[in-house]
Amino acid sequence: MFGISFIIQSCGTSKIDFSQIQNKVFQNDFTFVAQHFDNRKTYSAPSGTGRIMSTSVAVTSSEVIGVIVHPDKLTVNLPVNEKEVDINKSSLEFISYDFTVARSTLENGNILLNFFLNDVKDISIIKMEVQKNGRIDCSVEGPQLKPLLYTGNID
Repeated sequence: MFGISFIIQSCGTSKIDFSQIQNKVFQNDFTFVAQHFDNRKTYSAPSGTGRIMSTSVAVTSSEVIGVIVHPDKLTVNLPVNEKEVDINKSSLEFISYDFTVARSTLENGNILLNFFLNDVKDISIIKMEVQKNGRIDCSVEGPQLKPLLYTGNID
């Protein structure tokens, strides 16, 4: 019985409470660990809704597949298609030092983040919706790029 209880408790989204999540987000000091890549061709969903038709993103022990946010640096390491997910590769890799963050708290209590990148040519914005349980829905967008959609957790 103890083993089953441990497994169920281990499968939660985040082990930290919402006040700790808020502190990390508002201090620009957190990691978005991508767990799923959304492979849909079109996107239309209101804020606060989950994504569907996603593919699991494997994470190697040597690198984080996701977005690492620091007050002065944004590090991105993400796959751009299902083939990259299958072979555990990420071709969307860059570091931004010149970005602006816009934050707002939604009616449901989730935090909406928009990272406007000024020094990356192909990517103009990274959007994240941080839920109270630590789950993050993320969209990476650019002028010549269809939105790339990911889901994962805050770390």
